Formats: sequence, C-alpha cells, structure tokens
Amino acid sequence: MLRAAAAEVATKHARLATSALHGVLAVNKPPGISSAGLLDYLKRNIGLDSSCFPFSEHFAREQKLRAPGTKLKRPHSMSQLRVGHGGTLDVEASGVLLIGINRGCKHLDKFLKGGKTYLANNCLGVTTDSRDAEGHILNLSNTKHVTHEMLDGVLPQFVGSIQQTPPVFSAIKMGGKRLYEYARKGQSAPEEIKARTVLVDQITVTHFENPGHETSGRRVALPRGVSEYFAQGRYVWDGGDMRVGEEMMSNVNDPRLAKFQMF
Repeated sequence: MLRAAAAEVATKHARLATSALHGVLAVNKPPGISSAGLLDYLKRNIGLDSSCFPFSEHFAREQKLRAPGTKLKRPHSMSQLRVGHGGTLDVEASGVLLIGINRGCKHLDKFLKGGKTYLANNCLGVTTDSRDAEGHILNLSNTKHVTHEMLDGVLPQFVGSIQQTPPVFSAIKMGGKRLYEYARKGQSAPEEIKARTVLVDQITVTHFENPGHETSGRRVALPRGVSEYFAQGRYVWDGGDMRVGEEMMSNVNDPRLAKFQMF
C-alpha cells in the first residue's frame, strides 16, 4: 500500500516537472499506429520513468481500437502536458513525426515549410478504394506488357506543380467530420472533394520487377523492424489469387505481382 502511494506521489512530481518542458522532438513513428495514437502515448508518458506504460502494450491497444466496427475512444489522460504534431503520417507509414511540447507547439509551423522525401513500394495493376494497401480491391489489370522504360515514360507527368484530389479515406474535415469517418461507414462525402495543388520535385524509380519478364535497379532495404511488420499479420499472403472486393493488405506480398519502388 505504501509502495503504491509512493508511486502515485512520484507520478505527481513527474507531472509537475513536465510543465517546465518546452521544445520540439523528432520522433520515428513506426508503422501500425496513427499519429494521434503516438501523440497520446507521449502525452501520457513524457516525464515518467519506472511508471512509464510499455509502448508495446499501447501499440496493441491502438490496433484493437482501429479494428473494423470499433469506435475509436481512448482512455482519458490526466496529463496537463500540451503536445501537438507537425503534419500527419498515415497509420501504415513509418518516418519522422515532429512533436511539439508545451510552448514548442507554437514553433511547429516553421518545420512544415520545407520539402519532404518519401520511399514508397508500389504494386501495378491494382486499384483500391482507399488508393493504398489498406483498402479493398476495385479493379485488376494485366501488367505482363509493362516495362521499366514504360514506367519512366509515364512518371514525369506527376512531377512539378500538379493537381491532386485527396481520397475519401483522408483526415480532411468536411461537414464537421473527417472524410475517413464517412468512408468507413460506407457513406459518400457530403460535398465534392476539391483538388489541391501539390509540388513534386522529382520521382526516381530505384527498383522495378515484373516477375518472369523484367527486373532492374536495386531495392532500398527497409529497417529490420519495418520490414518484419510488413511481412506478418494482415500482410501475410495466403497463396490465393486476388479478387475484386478483397482487402489489398493480404495480397501485397503476392510474388506474382508487378512492383516498383520509388523515391
């Protein structure tokens, strides 16, 4: 009982100490957790030591909250720490997420004016409703004729100042809700999603593979933890053929798919 009371007192002292913390952190967000979920973990645990909640347990809880049919509702946090993030990374994306602490939140805008670099692995011949691997397959196309040279001839049209229409599975607010809230309920957006101007400096294909036809370039290896994440769970290929209506996640590792990697 005394030990529990001492732990509570130590936690309160840690909370008071965090009120004096101000700054910006660069945090490497792993795939499988939302930016908001990572922010929630930091808010609860910055300033704590032995009483810090294990990230692995928080990660598992976040995945349960995101299960289909589950209403996203995190436990209330007693922390008075003010935290915010500069920009948002997709749940399945891994990379640097800028976190502001207390007065550091006011400086996050300064870091959003610079450019960003992405490494993406892509599958050819598949269209999904979310425009990424998390969605359901809408259309399948034959890719046996596609070559690296053909890809290099198409990609320049996506370089420069281009118009890009965000997918309905996005965090853009419309009608008081995030667009993905409508999408997850099978509803259409309340109004037309307008295209936005996006500046793309360059696109470089690092590796191209069309099984049985052509392989070129050199694939950039992902960090071990990230690579293992995308080789297990919902990403495990069951050995079957892709079908319209299925989730794309369980098909991305199909070795028969034409794929390319790009910066």
